[in-house]
Amino acid sequence: MFDFMERMGSAVCHQMAERSFIFDGMQMPLCARCTGIYIGAFFAFCFFFLKKRMGNGRPFSITQALLTGLAVLPVGIDGVGSYLGFWESSQLMRIFSGSLVGAVVPGFLLMAVNMDTKKSDDEPIYEKTAELVLLMVLSVCFGFGLYAGMPIGGVAAVLSVAGEVLLWGGVVWLLLKNICKKEDFPYWRVSLLVSAVMLFLMGGLVP
Repeated sequence: MFDFMERMGSAVCHQMAERSFIFDGMQMPLCARCTGIYIGAFFAFCFFFLKKRMGNGRPFSITQALLTGLAVLPVGIDGVGSYLGFWESSQLMRIFSGSLVGAVVPGFLLMAVNMDTKKSDDEPIYEKTAELVLLMVLSVCFGFGLYAGMPIGGVAAVLSVAGEVLLWGGVVWLLLKNICKKEDFPYWRVSLLVSAVMLFLMGGLVP
């Protein structure tokens, strides 16, 4: 099971040991930042599934758009700054910035997939801004739990790989929706299958 998760993680992550969490002598299948991103994505997609919002596409309110933009900033600033050598990022900053961006990207994907300029989109992605805030808080708190050494490493490993499949499934969904353009096509199921197979095969290419 762990070998499978490690292979899936290698498709999208450098898996550097010094930038990853270690639990019971085992390295997580994704680095700290990627772990935060994909766990946040997992929570967000679960929320949309449970609330039956996967087909919703009404654009964000100004407040929701602002929060989404602010949530993306830390990962951009920290990632670019550390890459250029201005500072050395910490595990705390990696998990924090990853958790924030992971929580908001699925909502942006839903808007991109479902928004139709030819008709009025009455179904909102977030009915209240508090829902977006809750997803961000939940993702960050889970990330802080990992950083603090809480015994949730096994759960986090599974959720991060599941979130990886879901998030890239969303990207495939967006591409299929623009290529196929058939209303009755099982986009989400096909997208998840393509995502899982693609990540598995890509993981096998990494030495």
